[in-house]
Amino acid sequence: MFISASQLNRGMGVDMNIARFFVDRPVPQNNSFWKGKLLYIGFGNGYVSIPVYYDLLFRIGIDLKQLLAEEHILFMEKLMHYAILQERREISVQEELNSIRELLKGRIRNQKYFDALNAYLDQPVLKPMDAFGLESSALNRADVFLYVLCDLPLTENQQELAIRYWYALHPTYLIIDDLRDFEKDKEEGDENLLIEWGGRSAGSHHAMEMIKSNCKILQRVNPVLADFLLSYEEEMKGKVDG
Repeated sequence: MFISASQLNRGMGVDMNIARFFVDRPVPQNNSFWKGKLLYIGFGNGYVSIPVYYDLLFRIGIDLKQLLAEEHILFMEKLMHYAILQERREISVQEELNSIRELLKGRIRNQKYFDALNAYLDQPVLKPMDAFGLESSALNRADVFLYVLCDLPLTENQQELAIRYWYALHPTYLIIDDLRDFEKDKEEGDENLLIEWGGRSAGSHHAMEMIKSNCKILQRVNPVLADFLLSYEEEMKGKVDG
């Protein structure tokens, strides 16, 4: 399905320059994340989250030209290629990490951040370490995307905010997706937050409270986005009640 720059801008508060850049961008070739896709940004949260998170980075003061620089975006797209291969179990976690780290050779802006992220992601099960990670390991399963920050010139304060808003934004998308996919994930043995939290009934209340808490954080930087994410609550209740 098609999502327009106007929908990103008006519905989610994404800066129009960022929205247009990603909506109008050609689908990368030979990239498994976009394989079979005709549009760069569809309605799936994995695609929508890209312009939404880049907008948050813009809001904390990162220069737009650096955020949307072609060389950086190409790196981000290759990262997503390896991430989806690992999610589909076509490569191992270690192969995924090695491939992304190879892409970053000569590009690392903050060695201390890179080393800390490596140590965190090298854990067999992702648990909180330094600034990274949440208690529920299923909420950490997309954290490889934080390598994009290695390729951007962030101040210490911007780095702190970028991580804070990541853990407010992306776990919210994961919760919404896991509520939608609960039965399928349970049947196929895939990772799912509600399974980790004791099943749909036991985990649903905790999931909704976490979304509300995350949206309070996002309200400070993008109130339009926070309100948009909170609008999923009725849909989520329907999934839980069903």
